[in-house]
Amino acid sequence: STGSTWTDSSGNGRNATLVGSPSYVSINGGGIRLNNQDGNGTDYISVPYNIASNPVNISSTVTVEVIASFNPTSFWGAIWGNEIFDISAGYVAYVDSSTNISYGTPYNETSVTITASNAIRQWIFVINGGQGSLYLNGSQVGTTGTIMNQTIFATSEFYFGARHFNNGTGLTDTMNNSDSALYPVFYQMRVYNRALSGAEVTQNYNAV
Repeated sequence: STGSTWTDSSGNGRNATLVGSPSYVSINGGGIRLNNQDGNGTDYISVPYNIASNPVNISSTVTVEVIASFNPTSFWGAIWGNEIFDISAGYVAYVDSSTNISYGTPYNETSVTITASNAIRQWIFVINGGQGSLYLNGSQVGTTGTIMNQTIFATSEFYFGARHFNNGTGLTDTMNNSDSALYPVFYQMRVYNRALSGAEVTQNYNAV
């Protein structure tokens, strides 16, 4: 609950760096609160990982799981990003309105309608080649969308609660809320170098 490192419990050594002035929240097993009043805030979580950096990664196949409470009032409210937007490299996910999440490759995302909420929820983004599926609390949201089958990837850090500047450096569009009592909190994050099955999504939801 002190310092700027959030230890990776998977054993892979990809410890997160807490950037800015985030706070530790002790409820629900502990989480990191990003004290961002709007998208220009400076709090986010940086992980030394790239989606295509693992040699067993199969082209553009990845699953990103986030257990968090967020309901941004300034858009975009980035959920996670490992991208260089200008050259459409990597992947990104963000809340672009109070009722919409977009995710996928830059300039070629798929969008899903959501219900705004300040509750703690589990979001699982499954990108399998040219298809993207989003799960909320173990159930798929909307239908599987079509995205570009990614062939170019970012080489900068994986961000939670922010995305990169369009050239792939720095941060921008942090997850936020204008009410300090509703600042976003990230409790658990997982990144898989494969697409989780529906049964595995359900298994993870039941586990938490």
